[in-house]
Amino acid sequence: MKNARSTFALFFVVTSQLLAAEPGALPEPGPEDGGLRMRLVVVPRPDASEDGFDVSVDLVNTSERAITLRAGWRNDDPGDVKAYVEAATGIECVPAVRPWSGGVKDTRRKLPQPEYRLKAGEVLSVRWQTAGRHLKNRVTNPNEVQNPEFPFPGLYSVHASVDVIASERVVTMRSNEQLVPVGGSRAMPRYTYGHLLAVDEGGKSAVLDLGARHKVEVGDQFEHFSKQTPWKLTVTKVAPGHCWGRIEMLTPNSDVPPRSGMGAMLVRKE
Repeated sequence: MKNARSTFALFFVVTSQLLAAEPGALPEPGPEDGGLRMRLVVVPRPDASEDGFDVSVDLVNTSERAITLRAGWRNDDPGDVKAYVEAATGIECVPAVRPWSGGVKDTRRKLPQPEYRLKAGEVLSVRWQTAGRHLKNRVTNPNEVQNPEFPFPGLYSVHASVDVIASERVVTMRSNEQLVPVGGSRAMPRYTYGHLLAVDEGGKSAVLDLGARHKVEVGDQFEHFSKQTPWKLTVTKVAPGHCWGRIEMLTPNSDVPPRSGMGAMLVRKE
């Protein structure tokens, strides 16, 4: 009996080690379009004290024919199609983070765009690592390809998307969902970006589409920055799905009040 128990214990240990050594199953890719599907895999760094992620993107040819992929560099970047997919893949997340916006220098490419022939059933795989609370190292156009910086610890729902220049047309791919723990936390993070639902006639107060379920509290402040109408909203009352606040214009003597639909970002407290 003792030998039997020892044999079973050894079998259990060896089996557990083998199972632990096997790689996890890959997630189902996102929806198909033009014979292509996109898979996103995000793995946090093993050391929870250090922010950063291992990121992989797969373009899967689910058709029975070869598909020629072409890069769309805006400048004379020497990168191949894989490098272009890495740079052109954008990240969207929930809770939403304020999108980057600004001026981008217009350039023209002189070199021919590289191409890659993706065979039927083949997978084009791109891998990279990041350091910090973001999933990208570079982007083609920051207005079109977002790379959000996760502002608070917590579990974010993330998708990737990319415009693939394929044989017949440009195909907009969207990946599967990935749940990404930031800062080693799997709690619900604070929502930091919302939009105005309504503004009173005098522009002195407004309703924001974030509330208690989004971890908004009385006294929180949200700011909107633009050349014409920068303003700040200070939360005075909170409901489950929205909040009310007092509006303060940040430009002296501004006669252009905020409008419904404008976005505002949470002012982080030090």
